[in-house]
Amino acid sequence: MRTSGVVMPIFSLPSDFGIGTLGRDACDFIDFLASADVHVWEIMPICHTDSSFSPHNALCARAGNPLLIDLQPFVDQGVFSSRELSRMDWGRDRAKISYSKVAAAKYKALEMVFDALGFLSDSSFDRFREDNQDWLEDYALFAAIYEQFQYLPLPLWGDGVARRSHAELDRLRIRLDRRIRFYEYLQYLFYGQWGQLRRYAAQKGVRLMGSMTFELPETSVELWTDPAANDVSFRDAFADRWKQRLAWSRRLYDITKVYRRVDEEEVFAFYEPTWVTADDFCETLLQIGRASAGDLAAAGRYTHAFQKGFGERAAARHLPHWYDRTAIAYVGTCSDDTIRGWIKTLDKATAQDVNEYIGTALPRDQAWSVLRTMWLSQAAIVLSPVQDFLELGSSSRLSGFENPADNWTWRLRRGSLTNRLAQRIARMNRLFDRGGRQ
Repeated sequence: MRTSGVVMPIFSLPSDFGIGTLGRDACDFIDFLASADVHVWEIMPICHTDSSFSPHNALCARAGNPLLIDLQPFVDQGVFSSRELSRMDWGRDRAKISYSKVAAAKYKALEMVFDALGFLSDSSFDRFREDNQDWLEDYALFAAIYEQFQYLPLPLWGDGVARRSHAELDRLRIRLDRRIRFYEYLQYLFYGQWGQLRRYAAQKGVRLMGSMTFELPETSVELWTDPAANDVSFRDAFADRWKQRLAWSRRLYDITKVYRRVDEEEVFAFYEPTWVTADDFCETLLQIGRASAGDLAAAGRYTHAFQKGFGERAAARHLPHWYDRTAIAYVGTCSDDTIRGWIKTLDKATAQDVNEYIGTALPRDQAWSVLRTMWLSQAAIVLSPVQDFLELGSSSRLSGFENPADNWTWRLRRGSLTNRLAQRIARMNRLFDRGGRQ
């Protein structure tokens, strides 16, 4: 296999309502990838996040993010009009997501959908609840309680709730019954739309790469129901938990990326059943889970990031001439700057090294020269954020800002992905044998 991919969070897609969704704009992005002869779309985690809105902070590893639900189908069903939606406050900045405003407006709209449709006789909703009973009930209860406690961390809920007192939970189930059903219904809507999007991607020859964090956050359903969910002490228990997570990921993605970060070191591991068995992958994850920061690089020896090949902490394995045919290589990770922004931050000596490596010192050529250098490597898959194809600067990075509130807020401007850009990417893919369905 020799192919290429684009990193683009769904939440960053263009939208008239403050945040990208699973609807028409996601399908349009798939159309763009297909026309560019790109066959992997890395979407970032799609989980229901905590109040930080970071995609790495999942309330539940299996629950989809309600903010990504497309509202157009409910306009078509007459629940509300486009004009009613446009009157809501989704935030005025077309270049950044205002999560507080988007969340308030989106949940107001989704409550209208629930009031109109959530209690109608619907065998498909009943079937969804039955098929997902192993996680859905706990998740919906947890989400309702999290809202009840005004999004405070789990340890501040009180011992009775935090330790799952039967009496306390029974009382809350009665008190929050309607809200619990609301959160169940949102998952039904989310996964209905997700299934449609995945089928569309498959039709276009685009494989979806999803990702999940190695450690689950403290305020999550998994740690609430199983405090040992992050434990790596016992091999068999660890493997059982991860096999369940991988089985779920196979229902959602074609390729799954597992991410772990310790101090300044980070590692990715990739799961696709034709590449590696679940047993072998769980063994790799166990090594990653037990590794110290200094050992992570060895555990993730097949993953590379161009930007990490330069500077004071440079590692030669990140340079494209070292990539082998099993490698999965990135321009940079989601916490790194864009190419243009990164080069501007380099000291003179390091910048000269980069320019000599990519063969140009001209700012207008640097981003595409880095991409070209990556694309001609031996790596099996090379991936770049869409921002680098667009040659955008630091303000368009996904995360790593000094102010954490600016993380995960970047939005793609509608009309940025032109036919000319698609043709340029397609030419590069064909030139370096990364085109065609894999």
